[in-house]
Amino acid sequence: MTQHRVRIHSTGAPEVLRYEAAPAALGTPPAGQVRLRQDAAGLNFVDTLFRDGSFSVALPFDMGVEGAGVVEEVGAGVTNVRAGDRVAYFFSFGAYASERMIDAGALIKLPDDIDTELAAAIVTKGLTAWMLARRVHELRPGQVVLVHGAAGGVGSLLARWAVDLGATVIATVGSPGKAALVRAQGIDHVLDANAPDLAAQVRAIAGGGVDVVYEFIGKATFGQSILALRDGGLLVHVGNASGNPAPGFLPALEARQIRYLKPATAQYVNDRASLDLASGELFAAYRKGALGTVAPVRYRLADVAQAHADLAARRIGGPAILVP
Repeated sequence: MTQHRVRIHSTGAPEVLRYEAAPAALGTPPAGQVRLRQDAAGLNFVDTLFRDGSFSVALPFDMGVEGAGVVEEVGAGVTNVRAGDRVAYFFSFGAYASERMIDAGALIKLPDDIDTELAAAIVTKGLTAWMLARRVHELRPGQVVLVHGAAGGVGSLLARWAVDLGATVIATVGSPGKAALVRAQGIDHVLDANAPDLAAQVRAIAGGGVDVVYEFIGKATFGQSILALRDGGLLVHVGNASGNPAPGFLPALEARQIRYLKPATAQYVNDRASLDLASGELFAAYRKGALGTVAPVRYRLADVAQAHADLAARRIGGPAILVP
């Protein structure tokens, strides 16, 4: 059976993505690695930044950072997994492939009740949501938070998890269709992210302002995010889907004693112990229903250019995967 992968030989628009036949069988994995038959690869916004050149990479570059599948063969010295195990991983380049080699230390063994397509959809995004809800700021009952991009991959998981932790969630979305999706997940306050009076609408709900803003959008909403915060609140800058915010905003935060953080998941998930802890809490949250209904949006791996175009245009509601 011919194996396939997605590479870029130059950076740019989604059209630079090349769905290619792998040149040869992978063979026996080297020491410390496994050969993995992939059931799905996760589609993440960071993938578009590697593709378009925002993040510098050596070319040609094997796309994708997250996937899940079944271990086919293990190399010498591998003891944490064996052939036949169902596993997932996050942030290991080369995930857009039907088969690959990967370091065994990067793998998460999946519980019986977590299927591989679900894992590919939620591991990277879910670990980011875990970091935001459980580590960067410990969400507690009675707090009010603003989650931008609440129909997106991370935002949808975070918003629902925050509700489960007892917070009041105000969510923003970019279209009526996405608003319906978010409301169906039990989020009561859903606002138009493009509203010119967004901060005023938020304050009408939150009184003196929200305790925390999770900023995924960047330029288009950043000013409104600052206005929506209470004095002494927390601005967590996660992403810039609409571009980088204008520089020079720190004095406005300092004047109101607003804390500003720009965290990365790798600060909190960076060894075997933290990976096992975070993934265990993520799967437990899914199991109890804290993440709501997760229905991955499926694309064929061969249709990767369309998937990237939809992701960049923010047309996808919820986590998405690429299936070989």
